[in-house]
Amino acid sequence: MLKIIHVSDTHIAPAGQLVVGLDPHERLRQVVHAINTNHGDAALCVITGDLTDRGDEASYRAFRELVSELKIPYRLLLGNHDNRANFRRVFADAPVDTHGFVQSTADFGDIRLIFLDSLHDDHPGLGRLCNGRLQWLEAALKETAAAGRRSVVFVHHPPFSVGVKVFEEMLIENPEPFLNRIIADKSLMHLAFGHLHLTTAGSWNGVPYSCNRGVAHRIALSLEDSVAEFIQSEPTFDVMLISSSGVLVHHTAPVADSDVIAREYATEDGRGRLVMI
Repeated sequence: MLKIIHVSDTHIAPAGQLVVGLDPHERLRQVVHAINTNHGDAALCVITGDLTDRGDEASYRAFRELVSELKIPYRLLLGNHDNRANFRRVFADAPVDTHGFVQSTADFGDIRLIFLDSLHDDHPGLGRLCNGRLQWLEAALKETAAAGRRSVVFVHHPPFSVGVKVFEEMLIENPEPFLNRIIADKSLMHLAFGHLHLTTAGSWNGVPYSCNRGVAHRIALSLEDSVAEFIQSEPTFDVMLISSSGVLVHHTAPVADSDVIAREYATEDGRGRLVMI
């Protein structure tokens, strides 16, 4: 069983600056600590974009300092709040494709993880997968099938509607070529993305998907409103358990010892024994 940690939407700003009234540095520290404490056996941490809130170099340097505390390897993707040039100046060793897009793969036995760059350089909210990026994906999927592997794709922007009106105009533009390709690909097991700041999961035209709500601010679920409401809530991350049989996704949050209010112990009669803390 391959364990992958999925983190998204950290929205780091320069030190001391709040984002939507919250401290993104402290929230990411909590997530990093929780991963190090409880999931040090994970093979990789994937952070799917909006690494920073404004895409400036100072924020990327602050982000780099925070994620350097992770005890497991990590792979970074870009979102609509990111800036590719500034990111590459700070993370000069980050893998890129031949066109300079922040795209790569990672193989773990018979599982291949595919990381896509959906940053749209000309639009602050939309995602984009241009012909160059799609051609790279096509080659990666063909290699996956030829090697007898199965794949999980990570990207920042959703390529389809999840029924939330406020995000209808902030998806991947012209998504049909991408969607047609992944629908047809028999090796694809799962699609994971962020961007929405809310938790959702399901199956779209046979493609199982999950969205990590993120480390930064949460958006209240409203299917019809055209205005996003930001609410106070804990930072989150997903624990993905991947095998040849499928993908399990556990949505979770950092938990302190003081948060525990009771423990239940197994008993032979099956009723359990509850002990209040």
